[in-house]
Amino acid sequence: MKYKVEIYEDEDLDGLMIDVPKKIGFVVDLVLSDIQEDGSGIRLDLLNKVLSKESLYEEITGNTCTMEINYDITKIIFEFANEGQLDHSFIETEELKKIFMLWNEAIEKKYGNSR
Repeated sequence: MKYKVEIYEDEDLDGLMIDVPKKIGFVVDLVLSDIQEDGSGIRLDLLNKVLSKESLYEEITGNTCTMEINYDITKIIFEFANEGQLDHSFIETEELKKIFMLWNEAIEKKYGNSR
């Protein structure tokens, strides 16, 4: 994995937290606001659809972020950025898939089949 990703249980929030490098910081907003503890589901499916070349491009908008998925690079757009603030980041699509899989594993480990 190219990026240092840490997923841990935050006792103050009584849930899982994720830390990633600042360069891909909007991954945190994507995971904590749009994916949450339900798992990456449809988002992982769309990544796989593009990575398998079944589709050239996919886009999905959630609670706070939009993902524009291309084969090599995915753009994550933070929908609530203030004017003049950075509103997007880029991550390699394959790396984002790995992060989603790590998140899904952490969810499964914490909750098992109860979710």
